[in-house]
Amino acid sequence: MPESNSALDLLRAALKGETNPHLQLILLEQGMIFCNLPPDLEALRSELSERLAPFPIPPVVDVILATEAETVLFNEYVDDPSREPFKEAMREAGFLHQAVSETSARHNQIFAASKHAFQVGDLRPPQFDGSAISNFLHLKFADFPFEMVGLRAPAYEKAADRKAYWAELGQIMESAKCRAILFAGDINFDPFVKSKQEGATQVPFPFASGYRVPNPMGDWSYLAHSGKGYKIDHVIHTPSVVVTDVECLARIGDRFLAGEKSKAPISDHAALRFTAGARTD
Repeated sequence: MPESNSALDLLRAALKGETNPHLQLILLEQGMIFCNLPPDLEALRSELSERLAPFPIPPVVDVILATEAETVLFNEYVDDPSREPFKEAMREAGFLHQAVSETSARHNQIFAASKHAFQVGDLRPPQFDGSAISNFLHLKFADFPFEMVGLRAPAYEKAADRKAYWAELGQIMESAKCRAILFAGDINFDPFVKSKQEGATQVPFPFASGYRVPNPMGDWSYLAHSGKGYKIDHVIHTPSVVVTDVECLARIGDRFLAGEKSKAPISDHAALRFTAGARTD
């Protein structure tokens, strides 16, 4: 996470470009999610690389405060007693409302903290296995007009496991398709390649009817060790949610979020930034 004031200033300036009540969200594979709800619904969403060993989270609170975030989501978070100082630091910073996704064992989880009261939503995660359960968190804010699901599709090696997982998640998504809701995260495949429409501005989501996937600007969101890039980080939404300005950001200021090793990137995933709001017509 960059420590320079110039990088934070650039990040803050980028987020403050949208002044209407929308959600602006950035997905980072190694970082945090910062969501500003009212009056400017802004967010930085990130996913931490799969690391089950505890890491020093508490200093991140200062970065969260610098971005003026009001709701924070950590993906691939692992909850245990060593996290209590971090949670307390978040509470002291004003993030009084907290929740952690359920898990049946020691799996990566999602941690949510907000200055605004929220409740964990009614959508249950896929029950395929422990990773499917823990990499899903549905949030509902009483005062805001759309719902969010933080999501990471586990990287199953077997085709049968991937098929079973997406069949179950697709059913969950279909059950919510009449809502103003979006799912955002690393889905581990490219819907535009899958549909053979790589140049399209948007495509239907292949595993749940009633959802659209906008095509992010940028060449890739994930850079493999081979140097080949893939777009596997996406936002998926119902027609009741308006999503615009979707882009993959490999660099913010002088800090590389993703890229070749020579650039000392934070991650192998670029940031995914977009603006979202509930449709009013």
